[in-house]
Amino acid sequence: MKKILLFILSVCFLYACSMPETKIYSIYLPAASASTDIGKERADEASSRSVVILMNSPRYLVQPYIAYRNSPYQLEISRYSKWESPPGDIVKDAFKNYLSSSGVFNEVRASNVVPEGFYSFEINLKKFERYDQGNDSYGELYYDIKVYSPDSKELYRATVLKKVKLDNSTFLCLAEGLSSALSESIKEVTGSLNEAVDN
Repeated sequence: MKKILLFILSVCFLYACSMPETKIYSIYLPAASASTDIGKERADEASSRSVVILMNSPRYLVQPYIAYRNSPYQLEISRYSKWESPPGDIVKDAFKNYLSSSGVFNEVRASNVVPEGFYSFEINLKKFERYDQGNDSYGELYYDIKVYSPDSKELYRATVLKKVKLDNSTFLCLAEGLSSALSESIKEVTGSLNEAVDN
C-alpha cells in the first residue's frame, strides 16, 4: 500500500514539474496629466461635478486569462498566460485615472450604482484580445461609451474600435499593442467628453 501511495505521489510530482509556468502581462499607460489650461469658471464647475464609471463586458473579459481568436467563429483562452487583472478592470481603472486627472470632475468613482447628483459614464467592453488572420496578428480593442448627466440626459455616445497590427503573435507584443490602443482611445474619448460636459 505504501509503495502504491509513493508511486502516485511521484507521478503527481513529476506532472506538476512538467506544467508550463504561468506568465502575467501588464498594460502600461503613461501617467495621465491634469489639464493646465482650465479656466477659473471651468475649475469651479469641475469642483462640483462627480462621475461614476459603470462597466459591462462579456464573461470571458471578467477573468484575467488572455483571449485570442484565429477565426471570427472561435475564441481561445490561454491557460498559462494572463493579464494582471481582468480586461474590464484594466479599462475601467484606466478611464478612472484619466478622468481623475482631467480636471473636469472633482470626484471619480467606479461602481455598479449611480449616486444621486452624479454623472454616469457607461462602458460596454466588447473586445480586448488578439486576432490572428493568416500570418498576421492584431490587437483589438472595441467598446461603446455613453455618458449621462445627473438628470439622465445623454451627453455623449461613441463606439471605439482600435485594431493594431502586431510585430508577432506573442502575448508581450499584444500587451504593447493594446497599451497603445487603450491610451490613444482614452485621450480621444476624454477630449470629446470634456467638450460635451462643458456645453
